[in-house]
Amino acid sequence: SSGINAEWPLRPGVGVVNLGFVCCEPRNASHRITASPSNNTAVADTNLQKTRCEITIEKPRVLSKGIGSAIVVVVNEEDTIIDVVPDIRYENNTLSMVISPGYVRRFTSEIVSTHLGRGSYEVCVESCGCHHFDMFTIPAPLTLLPPLLTVVLAVLTRQVLVSLTCGVYTAAFISAAYNPLEAFFLTFNDYLVAPFADPSRAAVLLFVSLMAGLVEITEKSGGAAGLANQIFRLAKTAHHASLVTVLLQMMFFFDDFAGIMISSKSLGPLVHQLGLSVQKFSFIVHTMAVTVASLVPLSSWAGIQIGYIESAFKLADKEVSGFSYLLKTIPYRFFVLSAVMCIFIYVALNKDLPPAITYEEEANKNRRQRTVSVASIAENYNVDTDPADEEPRVPLRWFNAVIPLLILITVTLVRMYFDGKNIILTRELGIPITFVNCVSNSSSINDLNVGTAVSLLFVLIAIPVQRILSLPKCLEHFVQGAKSASEPIMILILAWALGIAMCEIHTSDYIALALGNNMPPKYLPAVVTVIGYVMSYSSGSSLGTQGIVFPLIIPVVINLTDDETIYVRTIAAALASSVFGNLCSPIADTTIGSVLFTGCPLLDHIKVATTFAAPIAVLTLVFGDLMVGIYPFYVTYIIVAVVFTSVLLIFGREPGKKSIFNCLHEVIQGRRQPRKYFSVNADDEDVDLPTEESALLPKSLKTEQGS
Repeated sequence: SSGINAEWPLRPGVGVVNLGFVCCEPRNASHRITASPSNNTAVADTNLQKTRCEITIEKPRVLSKGIGSAIVVVVNEEDTIIDVVPDIRYENNTLSMVISPGYVRRFTSEIVSTHLGRGSYEVCVESCGCHHFDMFTIPAPLTLLPPLLTVVLAVLTRQVLVSLTCGVYTAAFISAAYNPLEAFFLTFNDYLVAPFADPSRAAVLLFVSLMAGLVEITEKSGGAAGLANQIFRLAKTAHHASLVTVLLQMMFFFDDFAGIMISSKSLGPLVHQLGLSVQKFSFIVHTMAVTVASLVPLSSWAGIQIGYIESAFKLADKEVSGFSYLLKTIPYRFFVLSAVMCIFIYVALNKDLPPAITYEEEANKNRRQRTVSVASIAENYNVDTDPADEEPRVPLRWFNAVIPLLILITVTLVRMYFDGKNIILTRELGIPITFVNCVSNSSSINDLNVGTAVSLLFVLIAIPVQRILSLPKCLEHFVQGAKSASEPIMILILAWALGIAMCEIHTSDYIALALGNNMPPKYLPAVVTVIGYVMSYSSGSSLGTQGIVFPLIIPVVINLTDDETIYVRTIAAALASSVFGNLCSPIADTTIGSVLFTGCPLLDHIKVATTFAAPIAVLTLVFGDLMVGIYPFYVTYIIVAVVFTSVLLIFGREPGKKSIFNCLHEVIQGRRQPRKYFSVNADDEDVDLPTEESALLPKSLKTEQGS
């Protein structure tokens, strides 16, 4: 302040004194500094020029009518924290901040537009002036167009990549104030590039590539097939073959497609000899491979799911551990866990329902070795095969699959523990140092990358040392596996870009505002489940469905409630319901892979899978996602198990036998099935004689014919 005298006591021997000034006058001023050390007065006159006051605005590209949008006001481009909150007023397209002179401040405010089209705005700061800027306002309902267009295109074209790209461009078109050329530049220069600027997203892409390469080497080196052969030695009957197939798929949790391919190639010819129908075998392999890979947090799905979760929370300005949420959601993934549970019940009881029982009776009657021609199957599905691409025969050693998996799991968990412990201590979170707390607070995706890299390094050393494959050949397979992950990576990048674009046009804010009090948050899991069922079946892609749903539903649920339990159950609903399409959709890549490698007709496979999955989907929706909070989650599984077991016991039957329902039906109707008389001549067919004719046969017929 002008005219203030201040004294600083100085001690002899001090040569330099730093004095700090805060100037509040918006003009040049003269100041006098007087120092009197050792009774010797020295006077220095100086002219201090006030720094020119500047206002910088960080604003969104467009405004949505009636929805608040954050703008950041930077005064003098410095960030100084003060205790005084500025008085903010917004009237007549003018945003005014009354700030005490002399303070430098960076703060965030909210602007709400009440008109459509382009408008002029200004930010005024006392003693600093005003900053003018223009902004474009769009109708709030228009923000729903990108996700709706993405879903419709996914249903019609069945191409997730094309649908996501169109959705991103549509959001860019809206964000660019309906300028198609600027929208094109915005799509490829901003939205598709933005995910690479985030280290956590880059780590997810690295994990997907490393895991795909590791799986490819494990499969080509014969380790996975060797493990399959060791397990299959337990099978002696068709029932045993079903049990062994389920157990084997549990071992191949790391990737769904790898599990389908390895199990089909190694077990296929043997299960046919034991009388297990190709339809039932294909169904078990497909269902277990997809459900287990989607559940286990160390599979090739995990990195993508972690990326989706963390990215969606970032859109709502929240930093969370994607791995921690992935673990929390496991008990609430009702459809996936129920499908796994019902598979075990189905195989253990060894009873089949239509249409599977028809295929089982045919396989049981015609029990003989079947030779499946992969080349002929590939021709039916227009897949090119080249005999020159066949790998030379390699020794099938089970430990070449087991040891890398154990290394991956062990190193990842150990790394998560110490990483989380360091974060807890460094950030002084004040929570106990337990394994669960450490894993929950760790940098999960980075730790997964470390575990995968160590396992990959072991494989690159162990396989050449055993003279199974040379090091260049191993590297070639690694590159080939990484290439196979290109489509999931592209889906992931486009999903991230769509989420960023929808965040800029406030899609989730409008949905939350539109729902208001009309949608209780506890019903969100059920709504998300229905959306996931429809989208995943239509598109045939679980990960693609998750990429579309997550950026939409997580910001909405955060706006509607602060209850973390609802967060967890909504995320679990999205993760579980999206698997439905991978099991039943005829265009899913895992469906095509299952029928390709097992030799099962596509229509037969879809019939069996849909008959199994559709009732479970309805049960888990009604008694699981719709009943959030009414009873503990495990009650859902009890209900599903009781209903499924009862239906299987009453209506299911083994090949050549009657079901309980059929027997009760005969008793109620008072009918007696005609006896079946077997011909002595093996060339004749079995006949059913009417009751009247069988009564006329002589009593000595059985003795005379010896039948």
